[in-house]
Amino acid sequence: MHMRPRRSLTVFAFLVVVWCIAAPARAQNWQPSRTPDGQPDIQGFWEAGPGANNAGHSLEEGCCEPEHNRMQNRAADNIGLRQQIVIDPPDGRIPFQAWAAARRREHLINLDAPTALEHIEPEDRCSLQGVPRSNLRGPMQILQRPGQVVILYEWVHASRVIPVDGRPHAPKGAATWQGDARGRWEGNTLVVETINFRFDPVGYNRQPWIDSHGTFYTDALRVVERWTRAGADRIAYEATIEDPNVFTRPWTIAYDIVPLRQKSYEFIEEACWEGVSVRNRLEAGRLAVASGKVRAHSHNEQ
Repeated sequence: MHMRPRRSLTVFAFLVVVWCIAAPARAQNWQPSRTPDGQPDIQGFWEAGPGANNAGHSLEEGCCEPEHNRMQNRAADNIGLRQQIVIDPPDGRIPFQAWAAARRREHLINLDAPTALEHIEPEDRCSLQGVPRSNLRGPMQILQRPGQVVILYEWVHASRVIPVDGRPHAPKGAATWQGDARGRWEGNTLVVETINFRFDPVGYNRQPWIDSHGTFYTDALRVVERWTRAGADRIAYEATIEDPNVFTRPWTIAYDIVPLRQKSYEFIEEACWEGVSVRNRLEAGRLAVASGKVRAHSHNEQ
């Protein structure tokens, strides 16, 4: 009398196991549509997934170093509330060389009490975001044309034109804040190598940062991105960052890029200009220095 329910449960459990085993294979075998010239179609309006939307502020978001948690206004037991996107090294920390870690800390101190224009974070001065930070800064639109992928960003209306036709990089003297990108397709994955970043050797905070917490670079920066269309509503994004002048080793971030929630979206007018709040912030910074109340940039008042 009791065999039928037990048999039903056994069959149900078997089906669940089969479904779980088959799910990764289905995701792996998912194939996007193609553009007329044969590229996997990744077009549309996109944004960083919910777990990564604070990472543009600090790429070390989610790591477990006490001072960093204080800076993020987060108690130790709340670490898991946000996604750790630095996947290599596994501890989520950016592998700065010793001198670079000291320079980054100097940036954080200056952020808390700016006394000169260059102490204010480049994004707050309406700068371009560079690579890979642009992909974490609000909506983006991906367009594809024969031989190229174009990415448009809402923030300061930046853009990237990525040739995928095999052409070589531009000469080294043609450096820009966004760098010089060249792409290729590996199956459903767009692999983009970006080099030739413009560099200001006088002040590392006169150029874009990789995040708002003072992560800087030199003209040796090389970023390799992998954009994989992994489903109808997901691009698996990964970027490996290397600069032997600043970091002890290459390091990698990864997170999902998802369709913009709003339908029929149109970029808003970006009216950022450098004078917004700069005067007041400089005055507050000078008062803080005069009173001796200077510390590393944080998100609480304790």
